[in-house]
Amino acid sequence: MSYKVLYRKYRPNNFDDVIGQKYVVEILKNSIKEGHIAHAYLFSGPRGTGKTSMARILAKSLNCLDNKEGKACEKCNNCISFSSNPDIIEIDAASNNGVEEIRELINNIKIMPTSLKYKVYIIDEVHMLSQSAFNALLLTLEEPPEHVIFILATTNIESVPITILSRCQKFDFRRIDDNDIVNRLKFICEKENISYEDEGLREIAILSDGGLRDALSILDQISKNNETITLDLVSKEVGSISNKKIDDLIKSINDNDLKTFNNIFEEFYNNNLNYKVIIKKLIYSLSELSTNVLSGECDSNLSFDDCKKMIFELNDLINKISININAYLLIKVLLLSYFKIQNNVNDPSKYGKFENKNINDLSVKNEKNDVKFNGKIDTINYNENSLSMSDEFVNRRINNCFVNASKLSLINVQKIWNNFIKDTDFAKLKGLISDTQVVTASDSYVILVTTINHQEIELNQNIEMIENNFNKFCSSEYRLVFLSEKKWNIEKKKYIENLQKKYKYEYISEQTSGNIDTEDEITSLANNLFSKDKIEIE
Repeated sequence: MSYKVLYRKYRPNNFDDVIGQKYVVEILKNSIKEGHIAHAYLFSGPRGTGKTSMARILAKSLNCLDNKEGKACEKCNNCISFSSNPDIIEIDAASNNGVEEIRELINNIKIMPTSLKYKVYIIDEVHMLSQSAFNALLLTLEEPPEHVIFILATTNIESVPITILSRCQKFDFRRIDDNDIVNRLKFICEKENISYEDEGLREIAILSDGGLRDALSILDQISKNNETITLDLVSKEVGSISNKKIDDLIKSINDNDLKTFNNIFEEFYNNNLNYKVIIKKLIYSLSELSTNVLSGECDSNLSFDDCKKMIFELNDLINKISININAYLLIKVLLLSYFKIQNNVNDPSKYGKFENKNINDLSVKNEKNDVKFNGKIDTINYNENSLSMSDEFVNRRINNCFVNASKLSLINVQKIWNNFIKDTDFAKLKGLISDTQVVTASDSYVILVTTINHQEIELNQNIEMIENNFNKFCSSEYRLVFLSEKKWNIEKKKYIENLQKKYKYEYISEQTSGNIDTEDEITSLANNLFSKDKIEIE
């Protein structure tokens, strides 16, 4: 006898076997018992939650010859012959989504059932039908023959036209609770003589994301070698990670323990763990931490706002990760931005950001000692032994880039920077700069924007290392500055305002402070200078 996979072997055959959809079961049973039968049903919800199985159970119950409690008796001729009965027609809309297939269906519904009371059409993944096919189905769906019932199923209800939705009784299938999945897995393991530990089955439930079919597929996969289903086995075979390891990772951020943080990420990388599982578990743990912080139940360096921002940024990151980008590095850099950077002042070796360099090496020739920013006098002071990552330093580099920025410089530096990201094999550097892009460039200054929130702090703290590697790569002496998208938008607006006020950008030395000379010379119009000739604007 050929082997049957677990999710097929233990597919529910009656309402009592359905897991996690109690309210749907009760409504359908009561409607059958009371004779309130609709002509069209629509089941929507995530994959693996029982939509197609429920459609088959409903079709069987509607045609049962001895249906007293709203469910099939499993003993009459109609129940016994159900699986091979020609009056039950299942259609996969993903592969039969054209208008011709629907027209053929419409022609066939006029034919009376051969042996059952109702001819039932189950259309799976109905959202895959073409617009023409939906249009062809509309009238028949609204007023089908009395002997026909439609049951539609979809994982993407947003793609189903409202005209279809309004003609159906709609039931929403929920993700199945982890406890319900664990209990079902225990039942199946005992039936199949599979040895298990509770932690192993719970990890499978977490990985399945509320889909019992996915949970059974994982169980089927890792039970082949007759090993006990443990947490370690699940982690090894499926690329999962323990909740304790996630808690240790968050604790390392809370404690500013960079060594432990790096060790955990190295373990993630070496074991090729599923990055989506890492993000999901981080979100769950941070959600729990944020609740504890808000209620005062724990003493944490991470504030509620830190937890909230991290959760939303991690969620956004899933949509930005490409197969061509190392997901671990992106997650790592995002989390690094929540380390308390100010601790560098007390312990610079903890982060390894800088080597000392005299600021005189960064001076600009032909500079003036002052500049006007929106009509204000800015005095900028620096520690003479190291780069200062103050707002004044950032603003000064922005100003110096604006002095003679040009489209030609922008195009050239963009090309060089993209090649630099592609060719560098220094993992730490690649992880930092992979989500940056050049937005403005002159002959000696470059402004770059990062698409990851807070990453500009980490980038500017490592600016000396990045500059040295980039200038070595392109044999030039560029000075860089990194901005967030929000900061960049502010600077663009400020630039236009300065031009409208007829302020002229002049070089500012990076080693001295000074006052501002106002200039009466009229600059070019902002439209010519900003959007076309000088700076790239989104």
